[in-house]
Amino acid sequence: MGQGIGTLAGLLVAFALTFLILTFGAAIPPEVIDPAIIGDFLSRSDLELKLVIISTVLYPTTLSGVNIGIYIGYGATGSEVLMFLVWGTGGLIAGLLSRDIIQGIFAALFAVIIGAFLSWLLIFFVQTTDYAAIIGGESMLILQVVLEGALYPAIASIVGGLLGGGISRPR
Repeated sequence: MGQGIGTLAGLLVAFALTFLILTFGAAIPPEVIDPAIIGDFLSRSDLELKLVIISTVLYPTTLSGVNIGIYIGYGATGSEVLMFLVWGTGGLIAGLLSRDIIQGIFAALFAVIIGAFLSWLLIFFVQTTDYAAIIGGESMLILQVVLEGALYPAIASIVGGLLGGGISRPR
């Protein structure tokens, strides 16, 4: 299918799987995901705010100690187990559709990076109505936090992409 289709599919699987898990999260043990995150997700009625909470789950940790959930004040302040599960699955799907090991790795990695930029734009546009501030300090701080938070998701998706690409490569 190719690397582009794999990238898109991996990104969509990661977001959709997180959405489903948070929607039906009351039955999930608290070790996998904090019940406060599920309550926060279910209490929001706007789809944009739900997608922001999904972004806080998908990009939870950073090197500087400030993650998206802490920065914006709601959502996940850390949910690494769910993040590894979701990005591993997204990377696996990206690798399966790319049908090669190297293309699977790159498809999974690009899915994480594209998702990080889309999350940055979503968080920016939810927080402000001033579109000219996209190159301002506040926007660049959000971008920094999201890109730092993409480190562990990149590792999880690369492992999934490696496995998916290895499974589906032509022999």
